[in-house]
Amino acid sequence: MVNKTKIRIGVLAANACAISYMAFSPVIADMAAAFPGVDISLVQMVITLPSLMFIVFSPLAGRLMSAVPKKTLLLTALGLYLAGGLFPFFFHSSIFLILAGSVIIGCGSGLLIPVSNAVICDFFPQEERAGVMGLSATATAVGALVFIFVSSALMSAFGWSFCFLAFLLVLAAGGIVWKTIPAASGAAEDGTQTRSSLELNPFILALFVLGFVFFVVQNAFNTNSALYLAEAGIGNAASPGLATMCNTLGGILGGMVFGFATAKCRDQISSVAYGLICIGFFAAFFSGALPPLLAGGAMVGAGFAFYNAAGTYLLAKYLKPENNSFTVSIYFAVINLGGALSPFLVNGLTALTGGEQVRSRYLLCGIVAAAGTVLSVLLHLSHRKKLYTNLQ
Repeated sequence: MVNKTKIRIGVLAANACAISYMAFSPVIADMAAAFPGVDISLVQMVITLPSLMFIVFSPLAGRLMSAVPKKTLLLTALGLYLAGGLFPFFFHSSIFLILAGSVIIGCGSGLLIPVSNAVICDFFPQEERAGVMGLSATATAVGALVFIFVSSALMSAFGWSFCFLAFLLVLAAGGIVWKTIPAASGAAEDGTQTRSSLELNPFILALFVLGFVFFVVQNAFNTNSALYLAEAGIGNAASPGLATMCNTLGGILGGMVFGFATAKCRDQISSVAYGLICIGFFAAFFSGALPPLLAGGAMVGAGFAFYNAAGTYLLAKYLKPENNSFTVSIYFAVINLGGALSPFLVNGLTALTGGEQVRSRYLLCGIVAAAGTVLSVLLHLSHRKKLYTNLQ
């Protein structure tokens, strides 16, 4: 008999490290100053590289789960986070050495997120998954705040190169996972599993497409908020950080209420997520003051938390159990590709439509999110009708 409370704690501890690489964000300016001859885009890749590596390693995680116990994979992932995070502390004479650390973290990220979601599907029945996935989204947002806070404190006290010591927190998460996740998590007694394969049908494919578009759109809020504030002359030097904080707090709140919201909205929870970011982008576009933009950022953050959990919740609900691990890992790769391509797609489409100001990107994202809301509603109504028809 497994202790589900202990497993919840282990999953939350692992997910608290999921985007720990955001600990680098407070030191980007200092890092750029330390390497004056390096293009700023290369310095910013310290944060974006983990997402790119995720695209490669997430499908690999789906295959590894067919042969390796999930507890082992989680501990391996956390080990990669620890190694990648501490590597630049010892070797930071070149930006490429720091980027090497980000690559290692990205490998860990590609393992940790699909595997932790697979653990949830292994040990929690359908009616409990939404709540656990919502808590996982909350843990991810809270963990990011903790890593950023510790990183900032270390930088202020000792200098930018000490921010990497924040990754020592991963040791605590690893200890919790070691104590709480069952050794045979998701594996048969003989150490083998049924090989997971990619399961695609029109409904699952539509979820993939909607997920890709969602991550393209929502990622545009934080990547453009500082530019928008500067362009519009809104707020002061601290306002971009405040906008990011409100976005993160919205994500925390969204994760906390996801289970309740799913009980009320059922499959349409993904439509609600699209609706939230639609309202958030329009609020930011039409606002001429800081408070509406901050509220919009919080709504985009809440929508992100909803969709981040809703995607895996819906896939776990409608996939064959033996195909869940690999299909979900491919889904994660697809949506992270959307996030990585977001600046190119959003900026390019805005330019094609004649938008010259940064705020035009918010208008474009609001329109796309509105269309996504309608399509998501229609998709789930059609799927529900098909399921009902098949039962007759």
